[in-house]
Amino acid sequence: MPIKSVQFRSRLYPYSQNDCAVVRLLDKNSQHIEIAFPFHEDTPNFILTISEALDLRNAIDELIDIKLIEKQKEEN
Repeated sequence: MPIKSVQFRSRLYPYSQNDCAVVRLLDKNSQHIEIAFPFHEDTPNFILTISEALDLRNAIDELIDIKLIEKQKEEN
């Protein structure tokens, strides 16, 4: 079962500088992806369908594009 981790700087807790999210396919033929935040015990794991996971990716892509466009407008 493939597992990927994404490391990022924690901005929530001042004493913790590094954090991560773990993304995994539940099994070889699964139609679901699990997203976990292993250093946050109170946060449940999220189980998304492949379609929902792609919607999340697309939403992030759209947010980044908006920021890049706004930044370019400010520079002009």
